[in-house]
Amino acid sequence: MAFRVLLITLVMGATTVLYWLIDADLTQPTALILYGVIAITYLLTIIYARTLGKGGDYAALALWQIAGDLAIATIIVHVTGGVQSAYTFFYPLAVIGSAVVQYQRGAILVTLAAVLLFLTVAFLGWTEVLPAPGGPSGAPGELNALAFGRALGLNLAAIAGVGAMAVQLAAQIQKSSHDLEIHRSVAADLLTLHEDIVRCLTSGLVTVDLSGVVLTINEAACEILGTRQSRVVGDPLERFTPVLASALAESPIEQGARRGEVRHDGKDGQIILGISISPLLDHTSEAVGRIINFQDLTEVRHLEEQIKRAERLTVIGTMAAGVAHEIRNPLASISGSIELLSSSPAQGEDNTALMNIVTREIERLNSLITELLEYASPSPPSVMRFDICEVIRDTLRVFAQNSTFSSVAVEFCDDDGERSLYLRADPEKIRQVIWNLLRNGAEAATMGDQHVWVSATQDGDSVVLSFRDDGPGIASDLIEKVFDPFFTTKSKGSGLGLAVVQSTILDHHGQVWASSEGATGASFYVRLPYAPCHDA
Repeated sequence: MAFRVLLITLVMGATTVLYWLIDADLTQPTALILYGVIAITYLLTIIYARTLGKGGDYAALALWQIAGDLAIATIIVHVTGGVQSAYTFFYPLAVIGSAVVQYQRGAILVTLAAVLLFLTVAFLGWTEVLPAPGGPSGAPGELNALAFGRALGLNLAAIAGVGAMAVQLAAQIQKSSHDLEIHRSVAADLLTLHEDIVRCLTSGLVTVDLSGVVLTINEAACEILGTRQSRVVGDPLERFTPVLASALAESPIEQGARRGEVRHDGKDGQIILGISISPLLDHTSEAVGRIINFQDLTEVRHLEEQIKRAERLTVIGTMAAGVAHEIRNPLASISGSIELLSSSPAQGEDNTALMNIVTREIERLNSLITELLEYASPSPPSVMRFDICEVIRDTLRVFAQNSTFSSVAVEFCDDDGERSLYLRADPEKIRQVIWNLLRNGAEAATMGDQHVWVSATQDGDSVVLSFRDDGPGIASDLIEKVFDPFFTTKSKGSGLGLAVVQSTILDHHGQVWASSEGATGASFYVRLPYAPCHDA
């Protein structure tokens, strides 16, 4: 459309200037018709543009434009001299246009139409059936038959020759369009496949250019790093994850692929990322950026630490069990001997006091050995379904009778006496866990404001028990050690109470962990599988 307007303006404008230079009458019919052709072309272009803007059938619109071009070309040829017109090149232009939009069939049909129209207007002008409007060029009827035939043959040959080339051009265009459509479809499929693969990756994937600006980032990467794609793409990598930017800086692109681990400060705390950095290459194998693939290894590393710790504790437990058995036998002999000595009537007060001390310490050693054997060789749990809230209430009633912790206030939070949460476990072992954690919290509370809070809540498919005290808390560097056997911060503690708690909870496929925030007290949490009513 733009080319048509430009061509008509230049050609018709040049013709008008030519008429003016040769002092032709610019008001004669020929000039007026040429002005009309320019005006009609502008008007049709406006109509075409408005139609194009509304959408619709573009192929039909192209046919209307080609038909209009043929009509305009025929008018211009007749007005400017018929067979001897200098503007017969408008016909080949219409033929080429049809080849571009309608391919071979269109080029053949428009070539035949152009030949027919030119023959008609040339013959009718030469025979003066169509009167010549007059103008600088001579009238077609003044040509003799030989001159008419030569001019007609040359123009027809030009139109036919251009038509033949247009047919070949149309074939090439059609083939190229078909190939392009296939390649476009393949590229679209590959792009969709690429997006699907990247989207379904469970690991994070980020691509950056050579300056470190983020090109793409997948959903997994956004989730791991705690960001959004719209906030990242187009920004420098160091703006939202300096640790990955530092890893890029420490890995020159010339070194190729590199693997390692970094620590990223996420919104929920520090996480461990296993990263792989490799060059991003274009189709010429030229490096245009970097690819960063990473995974959150925090849980994996945590599990590795748990496995190492479990292996270490297993060795300790096995050795402790052997030692306990070896100690218990001579301890029984010592206890029996002391009982015989204490029954002798010739004992003085001093000897009686000393033997009482020995008896008391024997009982303490026996209690320690019993705990040690329970930790090292626990009896298999007797599993049944029971209400954990009821067990907690019973344990609290018994614990309240313990004169050692009479000053400590123990509260079962959010409990109205009717709430029930069911577990499938060994109630006696769970009762022992609750007792140990209550005793541990009460001992800490005696050094604080003397309060212990217990709660039981359902969290999805689990029941979570919490035991919180207002004691001095636990140092951050000791949190990971509180469940180790024989580790204690108490002057009289055996260091086995929490170890037994952990062993029991793990046997019930649960979890136990501790937390502390400075001197505001400590909290211990137990997570066990919930047993809904339909499991009864």
